[in-house]
Amino acid sequence: MPRTVRLLANGDDIKFLQQRLNERPPSALPALPINGIFDAATDARVREYQTDNALFTDGIVGPITWSSLLGHSVVETPGFFTLDRQIHDRLGEKVLLRGINKMSVFDNVDPDGILNFAEIKKTGANTVRIVWAITSNLAPGGPATDPARLDTLISNAKANHLIPMIELHDATGDLARLGELVDYWTRADIVAIVRKHEQYLLLNIGNEVGDDTVTAAEYQDEYQAAISRLRTANIHVPLVLDAPTFGQNLQILNDTAIGLRDGDPQGNLIFSVHLYWSISHVGGADVIKTRLEVAAAINYPLIVGEFSQFGGEAGKASMCSAAGEIDYKAILEVCHSLQLGWYAWEWGPGNDFFDPLCDVMDMTPDRWFAHIKAGWAVEVATSSPFGIKSTSITPASI
Repeated sequence: MPRTVRLLANGDDIKFLQQRLNERPPSALPALPINGIFDAATDARVREYQTDNALFTDGIVGPITWSSLLGHSVVETPGFFTLDRQIHDRLGEKVLLRGINKMSVFDNVDPDGILNFAEIKKTGANTVRIVWAITSNLAPGGPATDPARLDTLISNAKANHLIPMIELHDATGDLARLGELVDYWTRADIVAIVRKHEQYLLLNIGNEVGDDTVTAAEYQDEYQAAISRLRTANIHVPLVLDAPTFGQNLQILNDTAIGLRDGDPQGNLIFSVHLYWSISHVGGADVIKTRLEVAAAINYPLIVGEFSQFGGEAGKASMCSAAGEIDYKAILEVCHSLQLGWYAWEWGPGNDFFDPLCDVMDMTPDRWFAHIKAGWAVEVATSSPFGIKSTSITPASI
């Protein structure tokens, strides 16, 4: 939930507070300037709100007052938090995620991210989504990954001023395996790592958990149970939930996000859609714009966890052929307009593992920023007015 704030505090969350107070029924006091400063006028309006709502009148906006203002129960957390659609850091600064995915768990050349994260940072990115797994081959009972390496990856991301988002890849497309992911996250050694980094960590429970047979009711029930277990294990960081249908079902997020958020004891969830909507099967710019605008209007924290120029539904053709092409330029522009965070897929190399054509999804052939590929990769990173270089801001807390 939001941090506790009082007189003399400042930040983007104070702007939100001022806006929310101004939206209340007419007050005997003047409207507040949206200046992000908890000044005497803001203090007076807070006290008025507390009195009118039978709250303890002390001018301090803590869990009880925030819960009343937001309309759902929340508790204070040590790191990132959400307010309506926006993500804020522990200092109250609004953060628009602009990042890149990195398949760290499969990278035996740079297993600790020492090279990759430094090179990704050269794009101006403020975050990296770290692909991790319970087992190195993603199979139940397979070779276990080393928790110490996960700890090192998180530390190295932070050392490069990148907000680390960690995720598990084992249950891709399989909702039945969600419990296995939660078993991993709630292990004592993994909880210790999460708690160690909780001031700046985002936890993506699982990559694309669930195929196209998952219903909204199943999704909500399974994730509500997962959230409950994670919070009971004293994990306080924002939890990121991928859409089902291999990350692409935005409608199910629209249908369940508010209920899941309200059921989270911390009220601190982020929802992630993977925009592999091919032009040939789903449509281009108009579909992207319409669907994301509908989601934004529902007013829940939404990000695009993955997108690329290719990787969409392509029938019998390769998803990395022209049939699987995605209107990535529309994604960049619409996300900028709606202030939605995003992560490009993927820094590379390695996307050609199953399909040689998919090396087109590698942003670099060898991890080096100096060798970033022409075309979509350069546009996403540096040349587009809606790309990383032009829109990314790294918060002071990172």
